[in-house]
Amino acid sequence: QSYNASVSNQIRGVFLKIILYFDVFNYPLSEKEVIYFAGIPEDKGSEAKELLADMVKAGWISQHKGFFFVGSDQSVIDRRINGNRLAEKRMKTARRYSRIISWFPFVRGVFLSGSISKGYLSEKDDIDYFIVTDPGRIWVARSMLTLFKKIFLFNSFKNFCINYFIDAKHLYISEQNRFTATEVLFLLPMYNLPLYHEFIRANTWARQYYPVFRQKDTHAFNAMPLAKRFLEWLMDNGLGDRLDNYLMTASRKYIKRKYRSLDEESFNRCFRLDKRELRFLPNRHQYTILEKFANRLTAFEVQTGIRIDPDLGGK
Repeated sequence: QSYNASVSNQIRGVFLKIILYFDVFNYPLSEKEVIYFAGIPEDKGSEAKELLADMVKAGWISQHKGFFFVGSDQSVIDRRINGNRLAEKRMKTARRYSRIISWFPFVRGVFLSGSISKGYLSEKDDIDYFIVTDPGRIWVARSMLTLFKKIFLFNSFKNFCINYFIDAKHLYISEQNRFTATEVLFLLPMYNLPLYHEFIRANTWARQYYPVFRQKDTHAFNAMPLAKRFLEWLMDNGLGDRLDNYLMTASRKYIKRKYRSLDEESFNRCFRLDKRELRFLPNRHQYTILEKFANRLTAFEVQTGIRIDPDLGGK
């Protein structure tokens, strides 16, 4: 049975929000991706394809070489294809550094985030890592990894951008919007697949944006070197607690001094620096993306007269 008018309008709105969100990144989507990201069941695939075709005919979106996008700039398709190839090429590097990160004391999970987790990289993009640590050891782990980056990688972020840490007992992400939902569900598990599944279960709220999306787990591995176990044993005591507290206090002072030009609200948006979560995003990337997405929704509504219901959530 075909969709009725009310359901069709709702699904069109879902399709448009998905396409317009990825349009912020100049990233056209295939027909399969749009339908899958929207959570459309397989038995409704033909109707969904018809809806997309109708949207193209109406001039709401464009289609070329099997990709859907907004506007008339077809160069975004070649850009995407080239970026997909580069991401695939650099996945070997990402896997190697993920394994290195997993060897560090108190690291319990390593997931790829950012562009590479969506299967895309430009020449200027870094490889981003989302790291889960033992409770009470975020700052020890982060400091060791930062020291490794400074000494052995000459402080290069190209293959080793470590900007988000949480601990294994606090997997729930409280900031909830389309950006964070996309980052949560597109995280690519590299080390400790069971912990990754636990993380996804802890953040079911993200399913309101991507009801059925599941990342591939073909890159995941598990390992626990003896040297890592020994170092953890040495710091599994009050000394380790005091060291983590000291590193947190010293790091917070340094970061606040370095970014003192930011007002308190902007600083709190870019950074979260506590015992449970360490978020280091000084470029306000999340908020810039959400602002661009909101502007695209507004521009689309003005151009077409079609109102798109706003996202739920947004905490």
